[in-house]
Amino acid sequence: METRFACFRARRQNRGVPAAARPLILAYHAVSSTWDSPLAVTEEALAHQAAHMRRRGYQGLTMAEAERLRTGGGLPSRTVVFTFDDGYRSTLRAADILQRHGYAGTVFAVTAFPASGAHLSWQGIEHELTSATAEQLEPLSWADLAALRDRGWEVGSHTVTHALLTAADDAALAAELGDSRRAIADRLGDCATVAYPYGVADARVAAAAREAGYLAACTLTGAHADDEPHRRPRVGMTSADTGPRLRAKLSPLGVALRRSGAARAVRSLRRRRDWIPAAGATE
Repeated sequence: METRFACFRARRQNRGVPAAARPLILAYHAVSSTWDSPLAVTEEALAHQAAHMRRRGYQGLTMAEAERLRTGGGLPSRTVVFTFDDGYRSTLRAADILQRHGYAGTVFAVTAFPASGAHLSWQGIEHELTSATAEQLEPLSWADLAALRDRGWEVGSHTVTHALLTAADDAALAAELGDSRRAIADRLGDCATVAYPYGVADARVAAAAREAGYLAACTLTGAHADDEPHRRPRVGMTSADTGPRLRAKLSPLGVALRRSGAARAVRSLRRRRDWIPAAGATE
């Protein structure tokens, strides 16, 4: 009951908040111009998207910076947050590209991998790991993550093992969120935010993230039905998002459509997602 009331209060706080008072949070995974995968955006596309945001006068912040200004006041009217899930080593390429346009970013790392020597792999992407693509699935090391932090990036959590949190029992949920946060904080000094694996979180998961000490958390769904500190929606970006498509996708109208009743109705159809584990394969 307390969880439901907390989420209801958060929704009321966001009701009527103008779009200009919200940051535009963009979501990526890997960056590669040679890997033909839905997980990867090309270097050219990322550069095009960053240049577009700069031309439009968007100020770049990390996820934690944007959340603090959003809740405390003072958020610039045009704010963009570049986020990268999973912790692919190609995030280093993203850092170089974004830096040329005056931006830093937030990377959400799966903490079982930086010191393991193993390639990134979990249910939903295991088929991507082949001899030809192994290099693309190399994870950032702790040294890489520290280097990004020193360049102004934020390092957040993507849990310990990339588990589907909505299907985890309470003990596993607390461990995935708490252990990953502690691992990052112990190594890098702080861990304020988390992105949920597979992009989904219900009220129980959001409450667990708050209990684990996170300032904010990110989802990644087509419809932006929820917008509260521990379920902040993001816009998923692809290599196809350039030119008129990019302008439409990131326009005020495009943002409003994702928050509309029509978008929520489409989401309610609960289409099957093959890349989500069976316990939560509809969204």
